[in-house]
Amino acid sequence: MASSLLMTSPEALVGQWWMYPEGEDPKACELDLALQSPRLGGDLECIAGWLGERPANWEPTPDGLWLYGVEGTGIVHFNRQKADRYEVRLRNGVVLLLVRDKS
Repeated sequence: MASSLLMTSPEALVGQWWMYPEGEDPKACELDLALQSPRLGGDLECIAGWLGERPANWEPTPDGLWLYGVEGTGIVHFNRQKADRYEVRLRNGVVLLLVRDKS
């Protein structure tokens, strides 16, 4: 029997999130997801330090969440681990977390 992933609605993801390397939550950067322009807010310079580029836009995918740069090119795809927790392994081996509640 085939199964398919159900994409989380953009509305369900709107709000305040925290991004940080796994095991280093004191260094968390705030990321605010919005539906209207600007689509991203928070500490985007801090986030750019990990991603190598400042994100400007986002969209949900069936298995996670894409962050896009100013030119519209995908910077990074976070994989959904569970509700309100996404992660990606960067090229340098660091696992970067994106969580709604950092507690």
